[in-house]
Amino acid sequence: MRPIATACCSMANPEATRLLRIARRDLKMARRLLDPDVEEPSWGWAAQQCLEKTLKAWLHSRGVQPPATHDIARLLLLLQKAGVDITELKPLRAFSTFAVQCRYDDDPGELGLDRAAWCNRAEALIEQVEIQIV
Repeated sequence: MRPIATACCSMANPEATRLLRIARRDLKMARRLLDPDVEEPSWGWAAQQCLEKTLKAWLHSRGVQPPATHDIARLLLLLQKAGVDITELKPLRAFSTFAVQCRYDDDPGELGLDRAAWCNRAEALIEQVEIQIV
């Protein structure tokens, strides 16, 4: 499932490009945490950071200054307001819990996410946004 993208602001955006570079770095860390011995919250934090930066880059590419937030749902709503069909992106909202709650909870419940599949989905999302900013 790939997000539906429509061209908007097609000129290169340095901030979007910078955020995507960092998102790729976060994705690389998330992939290193695929080991089942690594607890899900540690992997989830890296994946959440990747997704957050990717969505913020997408907002920049649409001419929207993203807020200082870790809330994936809020970023998705801003993308929707900017004309992006977020239907297939809604499952990303589950990652907001990794931004703060799971990091400070000594016994967070496992969501049982397919880590490899989510890493692949994050990479596809990065590629989708990259197409829009070149």
